[in-house]
Amino acid sequence: MKRINLKNILFLLMGFTLFLTSCGKMPINGDLDGQWQILAIQYTDGRVENPERAYYCVQLHTITLRQVNGPNRTGNMTYEGDQLSFVMPTSTVDQLRVFGLNDTQETFTVTELTSSRLVLTSDYAQITFRKF
Repeated sequence: MKRINLKNILFLLMGFTLFLTSCGKMPINGDLDGQWQILAIQYTDGRVENPERAYYCVQLHTITLRQVNGPNRTGNMTYEGDQLSFVMPTSTVDQLRVFGLNDTQETFTVTELTSSRLVLTSDYAQITFRKF
């Protein structure tokens, strides 16, 4: 019977650990990373919209806005302190309105962020999300 070598076990454990940590990028935005479903957009003029199946997807420095059965809109984002800013260089304002955006360059204040709820506020709207 072969004797189990401690050196071989340690080597296998190190390899397995390396495999697990290299499979994907770690979230750099904390609870903000992930897919968020828009529940409501409340505008400063009092209007409230509830877009059907519209999502913000956040990963690393990229934000993707998507609506089921519609094209994706991708842009670059930064998240520092309580400010979330993004630029949507290949989209028009009309394409972004369903997502509560008023321009292709936006900055929101993150007024609430938990592992399951997100509220973004700007000078013209408040957007409420749930983690999807």
